[in-house]
Amino acid sequence: MKKLTLAAACSSLLLSPIAFANTDTEVPQEPAGTTYVTGNIQMHDRKDFNGSDITSTLEAGHTFTTGTTILMEIDGVQLGSTDYGTDGADSSASAYTTLGVEQSFNINENLWVAAGYHHLLHDGEVFQYRPLVKIGYNFDNGLSISNRTRMQIAGDGAKSDAGSDYDKDQLRFDNRIAYAFSDAPVAVSYNNVYYINDAANSRNTMEHELRATWSRNGVQPYVEYRNQEDGAKDGYGHNNNVLVVGASYAF
Repeated sequence: MKKLTLAAACSSLLLSPIAFANTDTEVPQEPAGTTYVTGNIQMHDRKDFNGSDITSTLEAGHTFTTGTTILMEIDGVQLGSTDYGTDGADSSASAYTTLGVEQSFNINENLWVAAGYHHLLHDGEVFQYRPLVKIGYNFDNGLSISNRTRMQIAGDGAKSDAGSDYDKDQLRFDNRIAYAFSDAPVAVSYNNVYYINDAANSRNTMEHELRATWSRNGVQPYVEYRNQEDGAKDGYGHNNNVLVVGASYAF
């Protein structure tokens, strides 16, 4: 089984419900005919980023022999406390659901490209429309690099949930480098996430994600550290530090 490594993404870092809108959805580069499932628990030191100090994400998908992948993700499942702030405001909210499709093409044995679309739903409404393109290169020594560029176009659900200050579009760049060790069942990766935010009360942000995966046959546990930059233009606080513990399985 090819080693399963999932590039993770995270919240928009705007202190509002839109923080849930930026999910972990990322299709692993798996052989045709592969089904994958993955899930994690995320522990945040700033609960206002996601409305809770502990959240969870679940995702499943299937890659057909044509190179087409379909997926579904449930993100922002609040497992921890949902009261924060000086007034003890309740930040409980329903989870976000992503439905996605991607088509990949192998240019040669190492170079691949892909295009797709992610449809983000919240409370029965479209929160964001997310067309995307990807390119990657797998070196023969276990090193791999990739880029994903995704537009995040606000839908009616974002406007009704977050108000006019947050119903703006975003452009997200994921630049990832990974290495799979040849003499040990371990894979490590670094993902740099950069957001261009159109909202007047937010600034562009950068995030860092470091992951180590036990790339054994069967269930593959992983641990990850994320540093998520505060996107508020005025009065922002310290970045959100996140410890992620999860596991993936492909069959």
